[in-house]
Amino acid sequence: MKPHFTDFDDLVWKYLDGEITPEEFDQFQRLLSEHSDLSSRYQLLVEVHNGLDICAKLSPDKLQKPQNLLHFPNGKPILPRLLLISAAVVLVGAIVTFFAARGHTIRVKYVALKQTDFRGSDVKTGDPATNRMMHLMRGAVALEFPSKTTAIIEGPAWYQVQDNHSILLSSGTITVHHQGKPGAFKVITPVGDLTDLGTKFGVTIGNGVTDSMVMTEVYEGEVIFDDKTSTPISIKQGKGFAILGNHKSQRIVDEVNGEDVKVTGTFALTDADRDLKSLHNLALGKPASSSSHYNSIDNGETFGPSALTDNRDGDSGSPWDWSFWLAPNGESGTVTVDLLETHKISRVDLQNTRNRHHADRGLKDFEIQTSVDGVHYTTQVEARLAAIETTESSAYIYERFDFPSVEARYVRIVGKSHYKKEKHRHEGSGGLNEIRIFE
Repeated sequence: MKPHFTDFDDLVWKYLDGEITPEEFDQFQRLLSEHSDLSSRYQLLVEVHNGLDICAKLSPDKLQKPQNLLHFPNGKPILPRLLLISAAVVLVGAIVTFFAARGHTIRVKYVALKQTDFRGSDVKTGDPATNRMMHLMRGAVALEFPSKTTAIIEGPAWYQVQDNHSILLSSGTITVHHQGKPGAFKVITPVGDLTDLGTKFGVTIGNGVTDSMVMTEVYEGEVIFDDKTSTPISIKQGKGFAILGNHKSQRIVDEVNGEDVKVTGTFALTDADRDLKSLHNLALGKPASSSSHYNSIDNGETFGPSALTDNRDGDSGSPWDWSFWLAPNGESGTVTVDLLETHKISRVDLQNTRNRHHADRGLKDFEIQTSVDGVHYTTQVEARLAAIETTESSAYIYERFDFPSVEARYVRIVGKSHYKKEKHRHEGSGGLNEIRIFE
């Protein structure tokens, strides 16, 4: 073994385990710049580390089946036929390109952080970004580039700001909003570059033993994928692709496990206060109660409030298991969602009901009220829901209601009036399909 290999190997293990000190990191970078043979050595050690890390998480029976090793950042497995994953090569490029960028002033800064846990780094809102490879264990960060680009990275992730116009992502999820000059920003991945032509798009990267899967979806505009070996590919609004392989060879598919490729970030950056807000529906699966609910005297069916937070909509379901809540005849009703803990919330989405083909019920005028203790409530919104006119699925829209951010555990919808069917034997009632609550 060459003399400089010994110290280098020790530094690599510390770096990959997040235990390297700033002084050791400087030594690490210096060795890479002084010895050209260390790049390939580093690649080998990263591949070994990735393999050992994955194997350590598997049971003995899975160790005999390497095709089952692939996992995305959210922990969901991909079928064996899609096993092609690892981002080790990108980590090598990250360290090497550090030196190419050293002479440039980085004017990228952290504009927001959300419940972050960095391995070996201390980052605060307002801090400038550096060329250092960052290991975000959990949480999310928002970076603002001078190219009029905002990038939100969600952990677990490895990333490195290359310069004022590009970022390298070796694992994790990133959502990008580029409003600057077309082509002035790109995301570098293990399989190639994604150049933004003025758009919004998302990327998520899964890591395995030898290759990588890069999933990208364009929400608005257009992105160009270039692997440097073949003709660049245009990905336009509404399209998504999964790119499998490494820096030498890839293949592209538009479905994963039989489903369209989708990349969904869980945070968004607010324009007003530059804060990261979760896009997760806080009401999903939470307990809901009501002042009362409709019980059918004909067949004993009940339309209770538990259906309001089950992620089913459109007056769907089946007898004794419908997706919506109904108030008793002639009542508009009141329903309350318990978030189980206090959150800062600023938005409620409601989907009305028409009671299927009967078209004889639905909430009309209402108030949205919030409370911390479930006793004292404050009205945040007074509004009216539109009637659902047809049974077509497209008619069941979510209506959004925003208000200044408040702390709340309980969210109450108080019905003031409701829809009914003219010349019908009863007076109709209030009702809702679904309630969604957001930060």
